[in-house]
Amino acid sequence: MMQRREFRCDAAAAMGTSLPEELHLEILRRLSPTPQVLARASAVCREWRRVVNSPEFLQELYLARRGAPVTMGFFHNAGDDEYPRRFVEAQPGDPLRLSFKLIYRMINWQFVDCRHGRVLLMDRPNRQFLLWHPMSSDHHLVLKTPPVSGEQESTSVTLICDCGVVPGDDEANKIGQRTSCHVSHFGMAIVCNHSHTGCLGATIYSSVTGEWSSPLHLPNPARQIRPEPCAVISKTFYQPLCDYLVLAYDTEQGSLTMFERPKCGNIRLFKADNGVLGLAGVLGFTLRLWARYANAWVLQKLVDLTEILHGLSTAPSPRTEPLFNFMPPVKIIGVADQGDVLFLWTMIGIFMLCPETMEVKKVHQTAPNMNTVYPYGAFYVPPAVRTQTLTHRTKST
Repeated sequence: MMQRREFRCDAAAAMGTSLPEELHLEILRRLSPTPQVLARASAVCREWRRVVNSPEFLQELYLARRGAPVTMGFFHNAGDDEYPRRFVEAQPGDPLRLSFKLIYRMINWQFVDCRHGRVLLMDRPNRQFLLWHPMSSDHHLVLKTPPVSGEQESTSVTLICDCGVVPGDDEANKIGQRTSCHVSHFGMAIVCNHSHTGCLGATIYSSVTGEWSSPLHLPNPARQIRPEPCAVISKTFYQPLCDYLVLAYDTEQGSLTMFERPKCGNIRLFKADNGVLGLAGVLGFTLRLWARYANAWVLQKLVDLTEILHGLSTAPSPRTEPLFNFMPPVKIIGVADQGDVLFLWTMIGIFMLCPETMEVKKVHQTAPNMNTVYPYGAFYVPPAVRTQTLTHRTKST
């Protein structure tokens, strides 16, 4: 085995010295911009390591993906005894080097949201929150109780990332530092259903002030909050409700409103192209993708899942299994923030689906306690470049 590894290293080094310089960049441009792939590419030879750590190359990858992070897998809140790691890689057999030591000790904490490479966990009994960056192990504990902490029937918590362009720092902006959310401020939006007052309440936490905003209340008859995560578009948060409704929380205007959504089975909301609200719904074996333009829903795509998930049409019904009695044949259990990846639960396994290309991949066996998962994505910035950028920012300030 050692001889084989040495041969591979020698062959890679020989290739790195024999190829023309312009071909190195052309090869690396065609690689998947995931941490696993780029980390391995940087170890091939000195030339590849130089290119992968180049700010110009990282900026090119960032622009090619339009700033969207790469989905690496998902977190879940399934039982610790059965699934102690609580993270499922999108590339089985090639585990992502995340710093899990922190959450191994946090048995009572539950995942509630993932955005821009950061993860939000909640200790529900104590109403405390933890912001965690798995790639760097940075974390921030929020102990202050939100002002809507009375009795609620249901609660939804959303992470807010303030990861815009770094003012006055051309070098940081050049390499796409806006994707390194662990150096930016953050916020949390909470929407809850009050059992006593019979209305919906909402409030926002800011890491800048360390305070929660004054709560807003929607005087309409109480609506039950569905357990799906919300979608964030600009300054507005969209939370699915029961009775085929969506709650819009406009933090800039300070308002709560409701509107109807399509009746298309189990659904997930996401940020679609052009910055509009998107909706993915599965009814039976049919996937429908919608977008909302000018307060009207427009059907964008209709997909027969039996054509891309082989064995789905002949799989046993969930009703035949006591553990899955209340599950539909296909359930959307997670969607990436940009809507470019869906995670589908079926009786033949959990699949990752890219709606744009219709690529599908099985990532996990069927599990009884994964009704909602939290897709995790990040954009790769090598440690050497990240350290250099942070040092540059420190000197500038």
